[in-house]
Amino acid sequence: MYKVCLTNDDGPRSEGMLKLAQILNEVVELIVVVPDGQRSATGKSLTLKRPIRITEKHEHNGYKFVSHDGAPADSVILAQAFYDNIDLVISGINSGANVGYQSMLTSGTVGAAFEAAIRGLPAIAASREASPSDWFEATGSNSCFEKVCEVTIDLVMRVLKRGMPKGIDMLNLNFPRNVTEESKLVVTKPTKVRMHNEVEERKDPNGRPYYWYLGIERNPLPNTDAHEVLILGNISLSPVVLDWIKDNEIKTLEDFMKD
Repeated sequence: MYKVCLTNDDGPRSEGMLKLAQILNEVVELIVVVPDGQRSATGKSLTLKRPIRITEKHEHNGYKFVSHDGAPADSVILAQAFYDNIDLVISGINSGANVGYQSMLTSGTVGAAFEAAIRGLPAIAASREASPSDWFEATGSNSCFEKVCEVTIDLVMRVLKRGMPKGIDMLNLNFPRNVTEESKLVVTKPTKVRMHNEVEERKDPNGRPYYWYLGIERNPLPNTDAHEVLILGNISLSPVVLDWIKDNEIKTLEDFMKD
């Protein structure tokens, strides 16, 4: 039986992760390794300046379960330390879409998948659009996950049986908030910038200033992951290639540095 590691950046009570774990456990040997709390927007950070502590490690609902006080990407390293021969890592299902490079490079969900891909493991990041009030809720969006899990499991089994597509290291899967029978799965290219960040100054009770980022959605360009998910209500699947610097870019830089 295939051995799959499931992780996330939303912690052990994430509705999306728990729903996916329940169904995955029926078709694979499942290992769940997750941070013990919310770790959104931590990217591919690793815990290097202090020890990582395991907060739980046991059998849970029929699968192996580990929680820890580190970052999402730490989950992948810990999973490989504790368990042999992992066939695939899936990170999610995240509450909040991770469409566009801006979100992908910030997301702890995608960061864990990046860590897996860097370590040579097939990896899938799965996320679902959420309202701003849902983004930092440990339990997710409190909505139906049946179709989301169905599509995700289909992709997981396709990768397990066929391997990753040639030249692709990782897959970034994103769902609209409301997945319907009309929602199509579309292979897309990530947009560069999804949001414009503004800085708002506020005052604490002592009159001292502090600053808050305001994320303002931009109108996404057609034929991108953001447009398909946020505007058309489709499901986006984007390839991620780690070796993105090709010989042409090396030659261009060499020419640039010539006198």
